[in-house]
Formats: sequence, C-alpha cells, structure tokens
Amino acid sequence: MADKNPREETEHRPPTGEALLGASDIARLTGVKRPAVSNWRRRFSDFPPPVAGAASQPLFSLEQVREWCRVHGKPFEADGADLLWQRVRAQVPDVRRAEFLAYAGQTLIEEIPLRPSPPGIPETWTALAEEILAPSEPEGLYAKLCERLLRERGRPEVSTELASWMADLAGIGEGSSVHDPACSTGRLLAEAVRHGAGAVTGQEVDVHLWRMATALLAALPGMSGTAVGDSLRTPAALGTEVDAVLCDPPFRDREWGHEELAEDPRWVHGTPPKAEGELAWVQHCLSRLREGGRGVVLLPASVSSRPSGRRIRANLLRAGVLRAVLEVPSEGEAASHHLWVVVRPEEGVEAQGRLLLVGRGTDPEESVRVWEAFVSGRLSESGDGADWSCAETVELLDGDVDLRPSRHLEAAKAGRAAVLYPPLLAELTEALEQARALSRDLGLDAPGPGAARTTLGALVDAGRVELHRAPLAMSADEGPIPALTVRDLREGRPPSGRCSQVPGIVRTRPGDVVVADTVRGAPTRVVSEENGGGAALGPRLLLLRPVAGEVDAEFLAGILASASDAPNRTSSGRLDVRSLVLPALSAAQQAAHSAAAHRLTRLEGLLGEITELGGRLAQVGHHGLREGELRPQGLRDRGVGRG
Repeated sequence: MADKNPREETEHRPPTGEALLGASDIARLTGVKRPAVSNWRRRFSDFPPPVAGAASQPLFSLEQVREWCRVHGKPFEADGADLLWQRVRAQVPDVRRAEFLAYAGQTLIEEIPLRPSPPGIPETWTALAEEILAPSEPEGLYAKLCERLLRERGRPEVSTELASWMADLAGIGEGSSVHDPACSTGRLLAEAVRHGAGAVTGQEVDVHLWRMATALLAALPGMSGTAVGDSLRTPAALGTEVDAVLCDPPFRDREWGHEELAEDPRWVHGTPPKAEGELAWVQHCLSRLREGGRGVVLLPASVSSRPSGRRIRANLLRAGVLRAVLEVPSEGEAASHHLWVVVRPEEGVEAQGRLLLVGRGTDPEESVRVWEAFVSGRLSESGDGADWSCAETVELLDGDVDLRPSRHLEAAKAGRAAVLYPPLLAELTEALEQARALSRDLGLDAPGPGAARTTLGALVDAGRVELHRAPLAMSADEGPIPALTVRDLREGRPPSGRCSQVPGIVRTRPGDVVVADTVRGAPTRVVSEENGGGAALGPRLLLLRPVAGEVDAEFLAGILASASDAPNRTSSGRLDVRSLVLPALSAAQQAAHSAAAHRLTRLEGLLGEITELGGRLAQVGHHGLREGELRPQGLRDRGVGRG
C-alpha cells in the first residue's frame, strides 16, 4: 500500500542546495529494507516530512533524517561520498549528472583551474568539483560518486568481487592483453590491471561514462587507453587480437543494430535475432580474442534458455566455443545472472565436447579451481555432493538447448542418493556427538541467596574499568589514521574508516572491549592485533578497557553483547553502559563465566549445523526411498528387491 501523507498531494520544490534522500537511500543508509522506511513514516508522527519530489517519489532532507535517526537510536551510516552525492542530486538536474561527473573527472586528471568556470559550466558545478578534489586522495571519493550515478540509473557497475572472479576465470596474469568492449566506468579493466595485465583497452558508447572511465583509470599502470563509440557498430581498432575479454554488456537492448549488422562477418555462429542482443555481444567478444583466448561475459540468466537464442547456443556448443556457464550468487531463489566463459578455438585442436555447469552454491575460488581442472582435462566427473557438473555437449543439444546450471544439476543428482546418504549420515552423527559432549560440560547452577551484583558504572568509578568515547569532532571519512567504525563491528571486519589526528582521539589496544552505543543488537569486539589494535575509536563507539587481573575482557564483552534491551538504553536509544548490572565475580570466576558462555554459543552453532544436516539427510533419504535408490538395510540383507 502506498504511503499516505496529505503533505504529498502536490510536487514539492527542493530547497536550493539542500542534500536530499529518497526512501531507498534512507533504507540503504540505515541498513533496513525499503518497507521499514514506510513503516517508520506511518508509526512515528515526528518522522521528517518530504521537502521535495512527488507523492510517488518523495524526497527528504538528509540532515532532518539523520537527526531523527539519532534521536530514535537508528543507525545512519553516511560517509563523505553519501553526503556529497545528495548535494549533487539537489544541485545538478538528473539528465546532466553524468555530464557533471565527466567534467569533474576531467578536472581530476588534467588539473584544470576551476575558477573562473569554463563557458557553459554552472558555478555550482565548479564548487561541487572543488569539493571532490579537496581530499588528499580524491580518486576514491570520485569513484564512489560514479558508483552512485550508475546505481541511480539502475545499471550498477559490477562489484569488485565479481570483477575479480571474472578476471580469474579469464586467466588474466602478468603481461596479459585485455579488452572490455562495454567498459562503462572501467571496473573490469581496473581489475585486469590489478591481476597484472600488461595492455588494457576499452570502449564505451556513452561519452560521459567514457570520460569517467578515463579519469578513474588514468593512474593505473598498463592502461593503453579507452575509446568512445558503439562497439557493435563501430568497433575500436585494437591493432591485434587480445588474450582475454571481460564484458558486462547492455541487456534488453533491442536497438543494438540488428538491421544494419545483419550480414556482419562476426556472426560466425548465427545472426542474432533482434531480441538477442546479448548473443551479438558474445560473438563480438569472440571476434576480439586470439586463438585460445578466453572471454568472460556477464549475462542475464534468461540468455541461457530463451527459445529465440536456441540455434546460436547450439552452434556455440557444437563449435566447442562455449565452455562453461556459471551461476552468479544472488539473494533470490534462482540466479539472476550467469557468467559465460567462451574460448576462441585453436586451429588443429579438437574441442572437448563437454560443458562445465557450475551452480551458485560453489564459491568463486572453488569454481575457478574446478574451471582450470576442466580446461586441462583433469576433470571428468562431478564430485560427490558438488554443485557443479561436466555435461556432454550431445546431451545438451535437445529441443530447448537449455543451459541453466540449476536445471541440469538437479537432474544430475538423480541416482546419487546412495552416494550422498552415507557421508551425510556420518557428518550428522559426528555433529550430534560433539553436541552431546558440549552439553555434558554445561552444568549451570543457580547462585545462592543474596548473590552480589554490581554495575559497570561502579567498576568504572572503582578504577577497574576505563570508559572512553570518541571525541565529538571525530569523523571516520578520511585521513591517515585507520579507524574502527560501527559497520566494522557489525560485519566483523578490520578497521575500514580513516581519520585525522584530533584532540581526544582514542587508540584501541589488544584486550579492549568495543561496543556500539546506538545500534540495537550490535556485536561487541574484544580487540586484538589482527582485528583493530592501534586503530582510532570511531564515532558512536564505546571503548571499555578492563584492568588486567581485575576484570576479564571476554566476560565483559559477553555481558555487553546481551545489553540491547530497552532498560539499558536512554530515551534517545543510546546504550547506557554505566547502568548495566552484572554479577560481582572475581577474575577467575569471570573467566569460568565467559568459558560457559562460549560453550553455549558453540552449542547454539552446532545445533544450527545439525538442523541443516538433518534437513539435507531427510531430503536425500526421502528422494532415495521414493526413487528406489535407497532401501532399509534389513530389506537389503534379506535380499528383498524392488517391488
């Protein structure tokens, strides 16, 4: 149901220069789903009203939303790029944002004096560009703004992880020549350089994206340059064929040039229908490769099964060109994208006649290992319980030529219940034994009457625990010093923030306990050299430093981890650590207390594993009994067969 608000009946005009947020932006910055923002607007009468936009797409003041989140104890993770991007949205019209970022990128690489503004450039653009160039390393901030533009356009750049996976599958190494015919802002090319590529080229039809790519890639070694133009209609002259092609082509593009390119010599495996522009890009990528060169193309999953592309898929298989189809992990029930790995045939080398199908349950590192084994001919069978399969080409050339890995992997499991069931049963039995052993060590007794209790505030006042907060002027957006952030705690990662030296800065030490004071259910961290020792304490974090021999750090962290309930929070939602009540125990008793808590946590994890294993065991067992692939041991021992 749409949000109801009488204040939205007409379109609002944004205040000049004010940073604005849409509902999706609020959801992203607060770490919730989009419906939660609608729920806040209905439940809380003090939620900020829209200041711009229309009823269907209201826009809110960033500062008002941030203050509301602070008052209500909601996380609000906006870095410098977020804040600047919202100002760009407010001051630069939608249709000219790409042009603005192209202008900013040009100033970044050419160091053009910004004032006075060049002819045709609004004064507001000059001021915004100056803010992008202000940091000591402006390239990172500029890259984040380019990412936000692409996300807003609904065509986000591939993630760094996916780009790295594609480069690994393409076999890019020291000195490789690499081309991307639809390079956008250059994420795939940048990853190729990080993999050691020696000659890297790209082409992009959108002149503004091309200028952004030029700015983002300018400082990378090995960049041979990018060209502007339509790769299908006017492919750039490379001078030679390349070792590898990486490509994330436009999707659902019916205006790719079907009519004028009908007789193009690149369509070796069939002229792509108008609705199959992606298959035109696949064949274009093949035309750029040397013999034996690899291309990795990111495609919508539907390309692997659409009826209109059946003939070309069949021809790619027969020619031994399409060598692997891998599902890209996604949040939905089915993979939304596939990676196609194509190899340009070498003269005199016979095609293998098999296709590698990899499901989304295989992590990228394992899939690369499987792919390399497949290419070398060392992979002939699917592993027991593996989420990949080697399919014979002749078996795939049926009426549909459906190349979706999920479909074939499900069929490949048939007849394997007898292989899968015994190891699953053994694994479940072992987990149950571990759970029994842990449960025997979990005898917990009720404390005697009048057991002493204390508060964290009392421990602080007694000098047994030091309590520190980050200074009010603290910011974790940029600077030379690593800083620990709320998001680092939530995601269990090393310090990712950067800050400058400010008065009152707090540096973490091994043995410190860090907790967020605004995020409900935020995890705590006992600091070590590996996870943050020596980093600065970031905004909205509390640091507790127990005195050695007086208070056990693990005990303190366990108490804080369970302190997200309302009684331990102020009216604004902040964690009131001083009022936290805890047992009054000696250091030895605290260590025993935290050891029991760790055993409980381990037992909880084991029970989750047991539940998952039990589900898989039951699924395989039911399938095997139903299909006659399994039968009770007693029946087998007596020689009773099927029926």
